[in-house]
Amino acid sequence: MKKITFKASMLIIAGMFALTANAQQKHKEAKKFGLPAIETQPCGTVQYENLLHKKNPNLDSKDEFEQWIAPKAAEIKRKRIQKSGNTSNEVVTIPVVFHVIHNGSPVGVDENIADGQIISQIDVLNEDFRRMEDSNGYNTNLVGADMEINFCLAKQDPDGILSTGIVRYNLGDGNGWTMEQAEVIKAQTQWDPNKYLNIWVFDELFGLAGYAQFPTNSGLEGIDFDGLPSAANTDGVALGHLYVGSEEKFPAGQYSENRNLGRSATHEIGHFFGLRHIWGDSDSCETATDYCDDTPTALQANYGCQIGLDSCPDNPGNDMIENYMDYSDDACVNVFTQDQKDRMQAVLLNSPRRHSLITSTGCVPGIVLENDGSLEIQNGSDSECGSSTFAPELVLTNTGSATLTSAVIVYSVDNQNPTTYNWEGNLAANASVTISIPEATLPVGGHTFNADITTVNGVTDTATSNDNKSIDFTISGSHTTTSIKITIVTDGFGDETLWALVREGAQDDIIAGNINPNNLGQSNWYGDNETHITNVPITVEDCYAFVIIDFGGDGMCCEFGEGSYKIETLEGEIIAQGGSFADQDQKTFKLKTPTAGLEDVIASNGIKLYPNPTNNTLNIAVADEAGTPDNYIIYNTLGQVMDSGNITSTVHSLDVTKYANGVYFVKLAKGQDSTTLQFIKK
Repeated sequence: MKKITFKASMLIIAGMFALTANAQQKHKEAKKFGLPAIETQPCGTVQYENLLHKKNPNLDSKDEFEQWIAPKAAEIKRKRIQKSGNTSNEVVTIPVVFHVIHNGSPVGVDENIADGQIISQIDVLNEDFRRMEDSNGYNTNLVGADMEINFCLAKQDPDGILSTGIVRYNLGDGNGWTMEQAEVIKAQTQWDPNKYLNIWVFDELFGLAGYAQFPTNSGLEGIDFDGLPSAANTDGVALGHLYVGSEEKFPAGQYSENRNLGRSATHEIGHFFGLRHIWGDSDSCETATDYCDDTPTALQANYGCQIGLDSCPDNPGNDMIENYMDYSDDACVNVFTQDQKDRMQAVLLNSPRRHSLITSTGCVPGIVLENDGSLEIQNGSDSECGSSTFAPELVLTNTGSATLTSAVIVYSVDNQNPTTYNWEGNLAANASVTISIPEATLPVGGHTFNADITTVNGVTDTATSNDNKSIDFTISGSHTTTSIKITIVTDGFGDETLWALVREGAQDDIIAGNINPNNLGQSNWYGDNETHITNVPITVEDCYAFVIIDFGGDGMCCEFGEGSYKIETLEGEIIAQGGSFADQDQKTFKLKTPTAGLEDVIASNGIKLYPNPTNNTLNIAVADEAGTPDNYIIYNTLGQVMDSGNITSTVHSLDVTKYANGVYFVKLAKGQDSTTLQFIKK
């Protein structure tokens, strides 16, 4: 199914955030709507902390964390020195669960990355954290250290049932994620953070390769304000899907250029265990510190592979560009130091949700169930632009030990007219089958599709946690006009707001807007509390995307003013409006140029359905005989045909007494034109 996406909008946000950075890496992913490539930042930890402090200025600073960890790390270091540098400890194994947040793509396609790509990431983590010989993680640096931490994909879920350690959720719409949205998703899908290291994989992670949450007592403890979940509920690591795994180990995956060897996860898990960037997120050699004495002072982040660079010549040592906590290319990093190990061990031994990972049984295989099936929904996030149809697919997997020969699945749209699907076949353990759901015709707007396994092999499914799946999706609108008017009202920080209108078929053109990727931060910025009106002629029928960005991360309304946006047709029909969002908001819609046909008849109130709602009789009335449709088809919300026939008069009556109560759709056709109207049976 073709989906309207505007992934470039996420990259524009990345460009906004990166304006103050001294160097960035080009993100070269192809953009559907043709905006030029914008920078992507390797790590969002600083942005994450800044957002939290902006929402709550009274939030404790990172100094609170240093006051807590410093004496503990110092004690570990003192004992290490007493032992003449012997740092050998008991090796711990951390169970990891990957939560893949996808847009309905099949496994291995786009953001729904393959199992092999995730498995390769676990291999990289073990090589890097163990300083494993004959691997990319080995180094001969005199201060290089074996962290003595292993990682495994979880082998049991929180209920003790056998697991692969990979969970997939069809929650996206192809438009990427804001940080606030990602935090909500994390809280809704997280496994117990006392027992698992949770890693979330997102599509287009607001222009970042990844970010992590620091340990408890890091200055992020107990966050619960403005809708943000508490720290425990979001604890873990978030990664963009292009920054997971190793292209060397799993070439069939999807990777970002120069960050294709799995080191983004190594870097973020370093933060997860309390490590800071080697330049201390400072801009001065006098104040820069990562609180580790054996990492030379650095002025700023390093990119590429700048061997021999000394950004603070008055301090001893060259920049440790090979340290995992710098921004160097994946192929150039391979070092954790002894002091970083001391710091990490202090967190692992003392921080509540880190210390408990040591004794977790998540790496022990769980219980194998005999009769168990699981569902995934794919190809159902959004309809084709301008289309009124919806056709998802279900993936049924045999997660039990017995061969699966039958399954009963109940599905519905908007909790109306539940339909039972009886599957029969021969499915071995861990095998999957794809089930196509009949196409449904639905009205424009948001909807919810739900599917649930009720029985497998004639008995109740043993594990219910993987039986029920639902997705929200949108049927995109279609509007006929010769021009649209876009009204932008800025808030008290107008220079934070940029917008663009892009036509899908014009791969390199921004149709309208104040975004100029070659002139960011210049005269195209708006002032504070201003109103700007842009009229855009529509001469081509196509799908259009409107994206508005606030790189302050607080939208246009309502904390610093009553900003807003509105898109409407020349005739005054509102296409989209808003203003309350975080980093960005986006609307996609189809615009048509006026033509003679049924839509013109409807626009002039020439066709009506009455009474609506109705109990027994529905009338199709046409004001002008010339506009009379040729025929009709009635669908329910699942797209099933309820009735059809020809229309021979200006008032055509239908008996709907036998229909169950609910929403129905009448598709009217005349020649090559067709349109769909909605009625309610009471």
